[in-house]
Amino acid sequence: MARIDYNASTKEMGLAEIKEANRFMWAIKGMLIPIGYSTKDVQGVLQGYFKRLWCNCDPSQFDGFEEAWEQGKEIRLKKWET
Repeated sequence: MARIDYNASTKEMGLAEIKEANRFMWAIKGMLIPIGYSTKDVQGVLQGYFKRLWCNCDPSQFDGFEEAWEQGKEIRLKKWET
């Protein structure tokens, strides 16, 4: 498993950070990050939702994420991975 840098700049964000940001969005809103988000928006989700979920998370919030990620990751990585 790749190490996730929760303080990554937009230029430093890679697969691990983008996936984690999507996982956080899934836990909070029940969906992957919309394609219309900018890289800066994805970075904001990673950093902001990390704080929001800290010690306030039920593992069931992540149910279904891996399946959704597999279906939607290619287009998201193409758009946001540097």
